[in-house]
Amino acid sequence: MNTKDRITAVALRAFATHGYEGTTLAQIASEVGIQKPSLYNHYKNKDELYLTVAHFIMNALVEQIETSSVRYKNEELATRLKLVLKESCEFIIQKQEGVMYKRFMLFPPVELKKEARAIVQKGDAEIDRVLAELYQHGQNEGSLKDIPLSMFSSAYYCLLDGLFTESFIYENHDFQRRFNDAWTVFWYGISKN
Repeated sequence: MNTKDRITAVALRAFATHGYEGTTLAQIASEVGIQKPSLYNHYKNKDELYLTVAHFIMNALVEQIETSSVRYKNEELATRLKLVLKESCEFIIQKQEGVMYKRFMLFPPVELKKEARAIVQKGDAEIDRVLAELYQHGQNEGSLKDIPLSMFSSAYYCLLDGLFTESFIYENHDFQRRFNDAWTVFWYGISKN
């Protein structure tokens, strides 16, 4: 791993653990094993480093959703959609990247709020493509109610974002129960059955 990649990896852990305000470039440099001025050979400032990490995290989540969707493409929509949702939640709950994702989604640094929102919107546009494909799967299968794609996508995002928030609050056992309960109501609301 080159120095820039090591800086990014250490920054990810630091920002996830301590947030933007609680992380210093000196701490990151020390953990990487370089002097703070050496960081400036790779990143012009803390803001650029933070936004690089945020881009990385958003891309990782999008990749997780795309990979899950392709992995289960031969399943019925109900199974496929639930597994995509489940694996997205696992990304958020179990990985350091997920902690960082929650931080930059819910609590972006005030001075970087506009840039963080742009990163999320770009990621959502990529997720929208996956959701459109899933929606089409459901239409072809005849399993969805006659609802527009925008309604399907909005409901899915609300479910996903709600579950991300729930993961802050509940231990795994309770979270899994709530996941299944929320999924059941969501599927009941969009499916013909």
